[in-house]
Amino acid sequence: MRMLQLLSLWLLCSHATGANILAVLPSVWRSHYLFGRRLLQHLAATPQNHSVTLISPHALAEGDAELYKIREIRIEDQDLMQNWLDMGMSFQAEQMYAQSVMERFTRMIYAGTTNVDLLLSDGRVQKLLTSGEKFDLLIVDLFLSDALLGLAYYYGVPTVAISPTGANSWLNNMFGNPQSASLDPSNFLPFTERMNTRERIANTLMSTFERLTYNFFHLISQQSVYSNHFELLVRELPNYRDLSKNLSLALINSHPALDYPRAYLPNMLEVGGLHLLEPQQLQVPNHVRSFIESAPGGVIYLSLGAEVQTAKLPSDKLSILLDVFAHLKEFNFLLKWEAEELVQQPLPDNIMINSWWPQQAILAHPQVKLFISSCGQLSVWESIAGDTPILAIPILPEQEVLAKRLQLRGAALSVGYDAITYDALLHSIRQLTLNVSYAQHLAHLKTRLNIDNSEATSRALSSIELILETGGADFLKSHANALNFWRTEGLDVLLIIVLGICAILTVPFVATWCILRRSYNSQSEQQQQKQQPYRTTLKSVGRVHSYGDPSSCTTAGTSEPLRRTRSAQSLSARSSCSSFSSTTPTTPSTSSSTPVELTPPQPSACGGAVPSLKLYVNQGVYGTPKTLHDENNKEQAFL
Repeated sequence: MRMLQLLSLWLLCSHATGANILAVLPSVWRSHYLFGRRLLQHLAATPQNHSVTLISPHALAEGDAELYKIREIRIEDQDLMQNWLDMGMSFQAEQMYAQSVMERFTRMIYAGTTNVDLLLSDGRVQKLLTSGEKFDLLIVDLFLSDALLGLAYYYGVPTVAISPTGANSWLNNMFGNPQSASLDPSNFLPFTERMNTRERIANTLMSTFERLTYNFFHLISQQSVYSNHFELLVRELPNYRDLSKNLSLALINSHPALDYPRAYLPNMLEVGGLHLLEPQQLQVPNHVRSFIESAPGGVIYLSLGAEVQTAKLPSDKLSILLDVFAHLKEFNFLLKWEAEELVQQPLPDNIMINSWWPQQAILAHPQVKLFISSCGQLSVWESIAGDTPILAIPILPEQEVLAKRLQLRGAALSVGYDAITYDALLHSIRQLTLNVSYAQHLAHLKTRLNIDNSEATSRALSSIELILETGGADFLKSHANALNFWRTEGLDVLLIIVLGICAILTVPFVATWCILRRSYNSQSEQQQQKQQPYRTTLKSVGRVHSYGDPSSCTTAGTSEPLRRTRSAQSLSARSSCSSFSSTTPTTPSTSSSTPVELTPPQPSACGGAVPSLKLYVNQGVYGTPKTLHDENNKEQAFL
């Protein structure tokens, strides 16, 4: 019985299905779709028997094999493409190159947000959301599509983010990965990691602009899309900024040997070259193989990107390219050409055009000697895998940076888009095809990238399996994504430190100032009293009595002191209560200004009559009658 139970359990496990995975690749750039599709093909081919549902605006190109065990829900490509163009974006090289950094940055945010809105509004997507089907994992391209994190909350599953163009400031911000403006250049600027002072200033300003735009502009627009589509499906929506806490893994298409070494969290893996096909999967159509092998000097392949239209290049640049190709008669040329009209009437025998080529298979052919490219991330990996040197004509800033790195490593040459001339192109092609050192340096770079061992694919698959087994691998997540901008940059701590230093310096200063001010005021009062002693004493004494003693001279019948003016006080200082220096009245002064308010003194208590008015009043103003003057003289004579 025990053996039967074990056997039935083994049979049940062997036939059990793996995880049900939902993948959303909303970008209109086909390179993003190719990178994500290759990852899904690896997942579907694992022994775990995973099933995958893919939502994207792209269909299989001509010659692509059907996706094994992958169910595709294709959004109308024309709707998203038209919306992308309506938002001011373009796929023409001339317009893309002419756009400024700020213009491209802001228009891209608008276009990405509206495209996510259109994708979630699609009828087939709405049918899937309301079907009741359950999923175990969400894989999403988070380039300007943050609102899609609402799918992870709706299904209650962990999230794996992919970044086909390498890490950017938005992805680092969502995962809480450290990023320094002095060490990590912005993807929107043509700077390498070796920045001078001027470049670091520009990069700091751009990084600040990116962060502010992301927090106060991009997230608000994504919040609107998130609320409109998921409020009807979920009763209570969490704060949109909290959705990033559900991010479990990031798969980044980069490598330190090709880009530059930098810090990443444990749940952020560099998987550069993951999209590359195995050598046995590379197939070139028979007519293309015959054209390649018939070239006496080899083949030069021209493609400026999956979406950039070579047929829409300006006529002057196209004329230069065709003149160079006509001069190099020993080579055959493969051109990516998107228009129905031929590049030239009639088409030269050494030129073949097509709207889409199996690029990796062509670059791996030994007869292909040179790749003229805009130096996109996926194209560079395919060129290195095929040992084909690159002539770079970069259009976007990130392509310019990658072209600089390849040129420094001796694996490529670069010609600026504005510097396309007959001589520059011809000289570069001759140098790359005749000098074998470029192919040798490319082989060394291929060894450093370790492309042949497929380590990137194994790392990505093992990490995804770990997330499925642990329900999100929370032990790999950083707490930094729970901090806001102020806490992440340490601005709150810096503010507290500055305030503390100011308080430490201010309190002693204020205390010292108060003490010194009080001491100064006290000393000023003392000096003022020393400088005017007579005036202060005279004012105090004059209000009490007339002759210096309160009891020496009072009026009869009252104890009140006499009221005197300042002039009377000065006169009384020259007299005494016992005797007088002269019986003659004082000489009147013509300049006297004695006030009128004067109380004449009463007979003195000393026993004699005192001539009151003669002592106190200016006779020039108050004249004494003659009779009274004579009586006083007689009285004095008698005494």
